Amino acid sequence: MTRQLDNVRILVADDQGDVARTLCRPLHKAGARLRFVPDGQAALQEVVTRPYDLLLVDMKMPPDEWGGLWLLRKLQSGGWRIPSLVLSGEGSKQQVIEALRLEAADWVVKDDAGSELLERCVKILADRLDESLDRASNLLPTPLAHRFAKYARTTDTDKRILEGLHTLESVFRFAAVLGMSSTPPSPLRGVTPDRLAAPSMGTWFSICTALAGLSGAGDDFTRMFSWLVPERSDHESVQAFISVRNALAHGRSTPTPDQAERIDSLLRRFAHRAVSSWRSELAVPKSMTFDGTLYAVDLMNLQGVGKPVPGRVLAQAPVITEQAFLVSRHAAPLSLSPWLLTHTESTSGVVRCLLFDGLKRTSGNLVPETPFKYAHMGEGGEAPRFSHPQATWQTLAQWCTA
Repeated sequence: MTRQLDNVRILVADDQGDVARTLCRPLHKAGARLRFVPDGQAALQEVVTRPYDLLLVDMKMPPDEWGGLWLLRKLQSGGWRIPSLVLSGEGSKQQVIEALRLEAADWVVKDDAGSELLERCVKILADRLDESLDRASNLLPTPLAHRFAKYARTTDTDKRILEGLHTLESVFRFAAVLGMSSTPPSPLRGVTPDRLAAPSMGTWFSICTALAGLSGAGDDFTRMFSWLVPERSDHESVQAFISVRNALAHGRSTPTPDQAERIDSLLRRFAHRAVSSWRSELAVPKSMTFDGTLYAVDLMNLQGVGKPVPGRVLAQAPVITEQAFLVSRHAAPLSLSPWLLTHTESTSGVVRCLLFDGLKRTSGNLVPETPFKYAHMGEGGEAPRFSHPQATWQTLAQWCTA
């Protein structure tokens, strides 16, 4: 029997640890994974390093007198959208009002938490999961947003399961692209040349798993993969969908309602975590000026399923225009080439994202110059003939095990 908060990750920030644990017993019994910290600064560090579905924030805790408000301000200014429920005591009505202005989702008086906290947490999470697919379609990088939008509008049960599996594979693939773009090349355990030459859903997951085990893995990749697999114990449940995909693809089974429910739950949980914590932008630089100190880069942000949005960032080093970059708040722009390329259609101005999809194999053996092949992600159709000087087997070979 599924409990109301099974595997929901909740961070509790309260300097009265024993009191907080007592108040949260109903959440633990309902299946929540709870983590307790004593102040706002520790809570902010937790949010940076681990995925959470919900925050419980005590108003009166360090730092300063009203550390709960300090934390909510930091989250808002930092671009975090994790839903927060405020725990208040006597005499803090004014602070609760301020917390709601800072986008706290709800509040509970501590004296009433024993009878109200579980119901309020369940309601907040249900609402966020219900709207998670639409939010993912509007807020995630365009390649992922298209996939989630297509999954959301698929209503036929059998087709929805298959589309859900395609969406999950797209998450694996996009995360792998982030990982290989931001991590120094190193042979990936279990990833052989044959697998990389024609990557399957299982290959993408193996790439992500191996990258996550490297000490130099990029932060954006690590965060994205953790939204699917926050703990090692979660690997098996995600891996199971690869077996489902293979069985359906080879006609060994037919979709079941239970499979539909499980894939929907996983995708909504990922979408909720992603839109709550994704703080970078997928962008294509269009022009650049230099003032003698910094480069001002005009770019198009590829967010959601709509048209690209113009933007500008300052960089200490020049970037290559018309190539895809990941733009973060506290890091230099990260080139995603040759794993993700972009192509702007001359007639419509639409920017297409092309992702690495293996090698263009011939009847002969692989040679260093064997080129990559690419596929649209979430948009369908054939990728245009477009290449990159590093998009060859020589680049890919650095990631393979014998």
